Amino acid sequence: MSNSKFELLSLFAIILGIILGIVVPNGAVYIEFLGSIFLSLLKVMILPIIVFSLFLAIARISSGQALKEIGLKTISYYLLTSSIAVITGLVLANIFIFTNDYESVESTGQKLGVNFVDRIFSTNIFNSLADGEILHIVVFTILFSLAFISLPEKKKRVIIEISESLYDVFMTLIEWILKLAPLGILSLVWSTISKFDSSTFTSVASFFIATAIAAFIHSCITLPLIGRFIGRFNVLDYFWKVKQALIVSFATASSAATLPVSTKVVEDYGVSKKVSRFVLPIGATLNMDGSALFQALIAMLFVSLSGIDFSFAQQLLLFTFIVLSSAGTAGIPSGGIIMMTMVVNLLEIPNPEYYLGLYIMVDRFWDYPITSINVWGDLIGAKTVDAFVKVE
Repeated sequence: MSNSKFELLSLFAIILGIILGIVVPNGAVYIEFLGSIFLSLLKVMILPIIVFSLFLAIARISSGQALKEIGLKTISYYLLTSSIAVITGLVLANIFIFTNDYESVESTGQKLGVNFVDRIFSTNIFNSLADGEILHIVVFTILFSLAFISLPEKKKRVIIEISESLYDVFMTLIEWILKLAPLGILSLVWSTISKFDSSTFTSVASFFIATAIAAFIHSCITLPLIGRFIGRFNVLDYFWKVKQALIVSFATASSAATLPVSTKVVEDYGVSKKVSRFVLPIGATLNMDGSALFQALIAMLFVSLSGIDFSFAQQLLLFTFIVLSSAGTAGIPSGGIIMMTMVVNLLEIPNPEYYLGLYIMVDRFWDYPITSINVWGDLIGAKTVDAFVKVE
């Protein structure tokens, strides 16, 4: 299915689901199973995608020396910008969305016990895989990948080739699952709208305001300041020269599809091929500033609507999870739904079908600008890393 056809069918499914949810809300119960099947198929893809995308992004680094020369700078930049994005999202969510007023919603009675060591580090990776402990798996995969690059080149080659083949298989499966997306989206949106109340509309309006402000701050203030004072280049001039990549990213809502254009425009601007062909492919996999910001905001929206008591320590755990796991967001249209499923599972939010249906509706609007922020972060990163490499 082409991207344009997928977008049109998904949009039609959302509009039809909204109409049916308003006109015949009781009819949603007859097709809810389609949404459940769609979500189950997505959930089963979470672990393979996060493991192989993280592993390949790090494993393709040719050696420990290459990691030291470019890799550490690249990863440090991506961790910095992703962390700032999540913090921006959480701060705006606390101002506009999350009020800790549980009298207006039905409390679930659930508490998230937070033990940072136990929640982040695994004592048995096989148990973590079986239990779906995503943070355990992300941390273990990163450590495993860093150890892997120290192996001799001839030992690494076969494993990388096998991993690339397996990753391609899983991406093909995701493409097949997304062909079912219009039916799944129709079911989820219909069911979600049928359960809407006035507090939901108010919260969603606040969410849109918070997301717009957060997106502006990160794309127009945070990233330009990093480029100006860390990369030491003229950001406005750079923006004008690389705008073609941003236009393509906005039109396709796909950071992966934009990668060839991003590579060309930064090299035309003077970024070395050694840097651009290392930083940008990893950025298309690992650096999802816009997605991280958006996930932080919408996770807090879900927490607020569900009535879960959510302390500062739990927000810190959410921050850690999104920074580490946003790298697994598929660089395709609506790829964030897989990551959002992970977030809903982590927070143990009740009635996940309802909240993921809500996510699908707002994601259709924000997918395009959020993808452009992802790509803008990659473009700033390539120029910033290149500046440091040339100095050395």
